[in-house]
Amino acid sequence: MTANSEQMTDARDRERSTAVRCLLSALGCLLLSGCLSLEESLLRQEREVHSGAVANAYAQAAEEAEAENADTAFWQHEAGILALWLGHAPQAISHLAAAEAQINDLARRRYGAGALDTASALALNDCALPYAPQGPELAFLNLYKALAYGSLANREALRVECNRIRQRQVAWFGVCAGDLPDRSTEARDLSVAERRAVAQAANKAAAQTPRLAAGVATAVSTEAPAAQAHFAALKGFGNAYAAHLVGVTRWCAGDAPRNDLALAAALAPDARLLAEDAASEARGLRPENRIWIYVEDGLAPKRVGRPYSIPYPSIAGHAQGFGTISFDVPKLVERAAAHRAYTVNGQQLEVLMEVDPLMQAAFDRAWSGIIARQVARTLLRVAMQEGGQAALRAGSGTEAAALLWSLGMTVYDISTNAADLRCADLLPKRVWVGSMVRPADGRVSISPAGGRAFNVQLRGSGNAIVWVRIPSPGATPSILVINL
Repeated sequence: MTANSEQMTDARDRERSTAVRCLLSALGCLLLSGCLSLEESLLRQEREVHSGAVANAYAQAAEEAEAENADTAFWQHEAGILALWLGHAPQAISHLAAAEAQINDLARRRYGAGALDTASALALNDCALPYAPQGPELAFLNLYKALAYGSLANREALRVECNRIRQRQVAWFGVCAGDLPDRSTEARDLSVAERRAVAQAANKAAAQTPRLAAGVATAVSTEAPAAQAHFAALKGFGNAYAAHLVGVTRWCAGDAPRNDLALAAALAPDARLLAEDAASEARGLRPENRIWIYVEDGLAPKRVGRPYSIPYPSIAGHAQGFGTISFDVPKLVERAAAHRAYTVNGQQLEVLMEVDPLMQAAFDRAWSGIIARQVARTLLRVAMQEGGQAALRAGSGTEAAALLWSLGMTVYDISTNAADLRCADLLPKRVWVGSMVRPADGRVSISPAGGRAFNVQLRGSGNAIVWVRIPSPGATPSILVINL
């Protein structure tokens, strides 16, 4: 009886141990699936975009945007861009406005992310922080809203978004200029007007914004070579695409010139068309029956995780006196262009802007915060591992307790390893531009190098913008026509 009783007890213990293992494994898998859901969603979206299933990608992003979490603004932004690709301007405006409202609300908080968000990020991973892009991404957000409003012939809302684009540019100029040492070579070469512009840029007060805009524009238009050298030193500043589109819109509407075209020309000195437009505006000329073609090609860099595993000296008795800690940090990976060149009605388009360097510069600015939080998380995990191991050695050290602690740390390890992969990965890799007199028959033929040509039929008369988006080779182009 005693032997049978002991056997039954051992069997129950094994069953309990197996049940505990299964329960903890299930919990680990559940947390692991939560950590990987963002990465899986991004990979699925990229596959659908490349295969041309944009409607599926939009449906997924719109569904993700409904969740109230740290990723909401990110998915609202993604859904807005995809809706614009599909030609659904009202939905695009709704999503982009929701993303902008959340991002602006976060920026208005005195300390940015809340204390709970920050603590969660330090304890787990950066995905706990609300999505809060800066610089180039914000300028593109308002640019896409402007395009959507323009396609609906809402010129007043288009003008409002153009003003917001200007404000985004000015604010980001201030951030970038604040990093430029006063005694650098570039700063020594600045004129008095440019030095004044930099000083104003460093002052973030709202009252400085109008004078800053005027000061920057004056420096650019009157002393372009020095301004170009200066802007080259401001790493990551300057969305020439946004500046030119704003300038063209204001120019065609007859608004007072604010040197947006001159700024665009200074930011993209190799683009002949931008220089010609700036010179024409400076001479007081007005465009008539003219169209501008913007082709957004490829996809901007995306974030991927870069895993590391490092040993550290252990004081809690790990094998051979060393423990191992692993962590994951993001890196930017560039993606291929859709086509190497474009022609419109036989005319070669020229590159207006490369987006990759802007995104890389913005990522570089965020890197110090990313790595600082990762160091804090790593030290916390080492302390927890060492403390737990020491407690087990000092206590009973039972197999069940060791198993429980080991699996618990495995689950925690998984949750802390997730890298923040959120970035504006649906932005273009490259933007092409061209301009011509509006064809009498309204027919515009766009030919990608090595791809199939497609036609755009314009209606009516007057000035217009033709916007084309081709994210990948063979993709069906997204087209918007904005009559100015």
